[in-house]
Amino acid sequence: MKISVAELRQLVGERQSFRFAGPAAALFGEGEPLWVDDPIAVEGEVVNNGRVLAVSGTIRAKATLVCNRCLAEYAQDVIVPFAEDYQKASDLQATDAGGDQAYYQGEEIDITDLVRETLLLAEPLKALCSEECKGFCAKCGANLNVADCNCPRETIDPRLAGLQKLLNKE
Repeated sequence: MKISVAELRQLVGERQSFRFAGPAAALFGEGEPLWVDDPIAVEGEVVNNGRVLAVSGTIRAKATLVCNRCLAEYAQDVIVPFAEDYQKASDLQATDAGGDQAYYQGEEIDITDLVRETLLLAEPLKALCSEECKGFCAKCGANLNVADCNCPRETIDPRLAGLQKLLNKE
């Protein structure tokens, strides 16, 4: 995913739009099954603000996730914004050799790593197929989204059983 900035570098204040679409396998390889369903679409713009080229945009992808409660596989549309400032590699070495500034060489900015990192950071910590997901029964292991089981739900933590006896006296 390379953006040609040869003309844009010469004109301060100018904007240039870009759009890419491609398979997730090109970004992640075969070992990452999360993003392999649909092509990943990237669109945005590059702005020359004089000192750096500011790249910003949106990534649209479809993720295949596994619910943390019921272990069901489901698909979710993901829309993630991104932004990064790029300096020419020769300018970077002269002004800020040890900083966190992103850089480019030649007449193109390669945003492949930026897109890959943004998608990796967008992965949810706790994936849920729905907010109403009931998960599994702790006793028998039945998926409570499919059918209700007959297991007692009133289990009391043994450490709190003494308190339950106090409540039962009334």
